[in-house]
Amino acid sequence: MSIEHIEINQGTIAQLSKLPKDMIDYLWERIDVAKKKKICHKKKLAGYISKSYVLDDPQNLIIPNLFSPKMFEFINTEVENISLRLFGSKKVMLEPYLSGLWVNFQKKGEFQPVHNHTGMFSFVIWMDIPYDWKDEAKLPFAKVRAADSQMGNFTFVHSNDNCRSVSEYVIPMSPEMNGYCCFFPSDLCHQVYPFYTSDKDRISISGNITWKENHKEVKQLPFIVSNT
Repeated sequence: MSIEHIEINQGTIAQLSKLPKDMIDYLWERIDVAKKKKICHKKKLAGYISKSYVLDDPQNLIIPNLFSPKMFEFINTEVENISLRLFGSKKVMLEPYLSGLWVNFQKKGEFQPVHNHTGMFSFVIWMDIPYDWKDEAKLPFAKVRAADSQMGNFTFVHSNDNCRSVSEYVIPMSPEMNGYCCFFPSDLCHQVYPFYTSDKDRISISGNITWKENHKEVKQLPFIVSNT
């Protein structure tokens, strides 16, 4: 599994990877089950979308597929920083567990505003992107800024290093992103812009991963650049 490191800003890394086909097939099976169970997750979302259902992972495949050897350095660095700030010099054994998993069905014009997640790490898996951001940028009301249009895209929102303004790191959305997973610290703000060129649902999976120490959850602390 090839992994691309994304440097959002100083001290903040996300990772982008293409999941293997057997994992994607498994996730589609779980989506089918979730659509039958219809356990609503909308009340826990920041966004304005039609449907969101709780997913389960009975074979416990999510964490092993996200935690490839190439990702250990990134994960361990985050865990060590948080453990040091929480427990000082104490050596702790932290075990990861999946603290939330859900599937979103986003229709034309719906969106997810700027938000972050709980836990230590979060991820999004794009299952079906039914549009291309380049087509979105050609719409009449978007043409003025077509060259840098964010329409339909997934973006991270981060503070700038030397001023009070914020910037966006854009991950362009198109069918080519189907099957890709983005893995990032849970307190990193992100958003999903609306799309308008397709009547199909945009289907994505999201989840949170937390560590436990003596049955106590270990979560992200407020991000301070000088502490990383």
